[in-house]
Amino acid sequence: MSDGVSKVSRAQAELLGHYVYVYYDSDTKIPFYIGRGQSGRVLSHAAGSHNELVAERIKEGNYGRDFLVYGLDPDTAKKVEAAAIDLVGIENLMNKSRGSGAVEYGRVNVATLLRALEDKPLTEVRHNLIVVSINQTYREYGDDPIALYESTRGVWTGITQTRADAADFIAGVVDDRIVYLMTAAAWLPAGSTNYFVRERGDTDDRIEFVGRTAGQEEQDLYLGRKIRANQSPTFYGPFHNKVHLVDGAWLPGMSDA
Repeated sequence: MSDGVSKVSRAQAELLGHYVYVYYDSDTKIPFYIGRGQSGRVLSHAAGSHNELVAERIKEGNYGRDFLVYGLDPDTAKKVEAAAIDLVGIENLMNKSRGSGAVEYGRVNVATLLRALEDKPLTEVRHNLIVVSINQTYREYGDDPIALYESTRGVWTGITQTRADAADFIAGVVDDRIVYLMTAAAWLPAGSTNYFVRERGDTDDRIEFVGRTAGQEEQDLYLGRKIRANQSPTFYGPFHNKVHLVDGAWLPGMSDA
């Protein structure tokens, strides 16, 4: 394929601004890569892409490249790129990630986002909760239900069997906000079960569980609410030796150990 374009002039770059582009198969019109940039970024893959899969695909020829939208500011370009990648599906593209704007602006479940936009703190803990931070896996795998399930259920260090047995629910938290709530059927040594979406990671001296999504009543109580989530799992509950949040203030003298 050759469209005769090898560079973008300064005048063209100024008019283009920031943009989102797509590379696709010339015959099927199916996209295989979506990106964003400015100036000559759209042409750079043909000269030598940083993405090995894209570089190999371009060598095969028979591809086209289009601007999806141009004349954008940088933040809007991130939003459009994330939306385009999520619409096509990262699994159908050669992109290595969902785009730098995916976490803030990418595809997200309607109920999840609307709960988050309520900006309400968790003011009452009615159950024993193990709260786990899933920031890292969420940024990589998003809020696909299977990804949320696998991100929340493992694999963890710092959860004792006593705490595991006492927990009513396990809350997956992103940026100090509950995005997923589960109940455990069984706690197991990490590595006992398979993960189909995310990487399992280190399993030494760690624990995981199998279970199910919590019921709608409990989800309505906790999902979208703000609560602290440390790097290590934290135990919250309604009893005297555990943390209890009331009216946005932490009761003094209580431990989350």
